[in-house]
Amino acid sequence: MYANKNSYLKQLKDFLNSNTPKAKIANIVLCALAVASIPVLVLGAGAMGNAVQIFRGSKKYSKKQISSAVYSIKRQKLIEYVCDSNGKTTVKITKKGETRLRAFAIDLMEIKKPNKWDGKWRLVMFDIPMRFTKGREALRYHLKELGFYQFQKSAWIYPYPCEDEIIFIADFFGVGKCIEILTVESILRDEHLKKHFRI
Repeated sequence: MYANKNSYLKQLKDFLNSNTPKAKIANIVLCALAVASIPVLVLGAGAMGNAVQIFRGSKKYSKKQISSAVYSIKRQKLIEYVCDSNGKTTVKITKKGETRLRAFAIDLMEIKKPNKWDGKWRLVMFDIPMRFTKGREALRYHLKELGFYQFQKSAWIYPYPCEDEIIFIADFFGVGKCIEILTVESILRDEHLKKHFRI
């Protein structure tokens, strides 16, 4: 499920393996550190330089580029270095870095379409209080980006399983308790929906 950490880390891992030019190297470094199962142990005092060893063997980026990216995300307080009593330094992703990763996972998110439609509709409904206006608008934006059809003012529809993805997005924007996702067997006069989704 997208709502748990392992699934969004898989999303980031898929991104790293895709060779996509979408992201800046700083984002790639942050994703790679997350996928490498932080905390990552870095030996000695030269933590900044040694952190790039996680990318050893990469031909796409130079050591200088990676080191610069690591420095950049540390300056943004997305990662931190923690030194224990034995002088060992550990790289950890901060709460701010975790938030950045989740936002990035949402930007990368795609709903995989099965080979055959199961004949059911997924209806996302929400009643979000005015004090959560930003969260409501963000949810609407991402529903549209993912290809949902606006069925009514606060109801969006999609033909394929999408519960995990929508819960992940809604929780991220703080409106998870305000949404409901229904699986509908049939809809009266759904011809226009089938035409819209080409099913």
